[in-house]
Amino acid sequence: MKDIQAATPGYELHASPKPGSMTALDNKKPTHHPSIGLLLAVSMPRMAVRMAWAAQWAALGPYLSTMLPNSAVQLTQFIGPIVGVIVGPSIGVFSDRTTSRLGRRRPYLIAAGILSVVCWIAMGYTRDIGDALGDHGDGTDGETDRTWTSVFTIIFYAWMDIIVNVVQTPAMLLIADFAGDRQTTGAALGQAWSTLGAIVFALYIEIFGAAYKSLHWFMGMLSVSMAICMTVACVFAHETPLDPSTVEKSSAWVQVMGAFYSIYRCIKNLPATLI
Repeated sequence: MKDIQAATPGYELHASPKPGSMTALDNKKPTHHPSIGLLLAVSMPRMAVRMAWAAQWAALGPYLSTMLPNSAVQLTQFIGPIVGVIVGPSIGVFSDRTTSRLGRRRPYLIAAGILSVVCWIAMGYTRDIGDALGDHGDGTDGETDRTWTSVFTIIFYAWMDIIVNVVQTPAMLLIADFAGDRQTTGAALGQAWSTLGAIVFALYIEIFGAAYKSLHWFMGMLSVSMAICMTVACVFAHETPLDPSTVEKSSAWVQVMGAFYSIYRCIKNLPATLI
């Protein structure tokens, strides 16, 4: 891993802090030891991200199955992993180079959070949109034609995949940025929020039944959760803007390709027992 880091232009400039790496001017003691409260706040988006992924598999998958054959539903669910492989590393590179006055992570969290809420609100009305365009039936008894409903659902599904992947990368980087010498604690709290998101989703289904049968309310709950999580994180995460003069002069796209090459190198150099 050290070889990969050393071969990446500007790695040390943008790398997240490691335990003991953030020191005072006299290089004698760590200076960044965040409180648990701050770490809880900046890691909160992990909850919304977990709820979003749970929604895709446990709510939107069954919803699509009322309109499409199983093979089509399974193909649709491949969108997420494929998009994630492309979007995750790319957003990481662009985020590291961002010189916004809001910092490197918050611009992506704010923009993607807003677009997620818009997507989910619109997705809650896909059946209404389909009905307005001539769809009929509910997939149970009698003739059913939900062509327009399925088309718009797949569009919003893909939109959701892209946006949630955009949220996910800076959300995890934000924790690493603020954790300082408490990286393990930050990661643990992020995972705790993620677990809580899965529990909230499971409780909704337990109380109200299948999520797709109350899609308006379910998507509303998802939207409120995303809005709260992003607001809390962005309010408490006071990022220091990146000095434009310190940004690596090479093209962002060159660094994106470097990120993918690093992933390739990591996989290539894995011990045979792990492959």
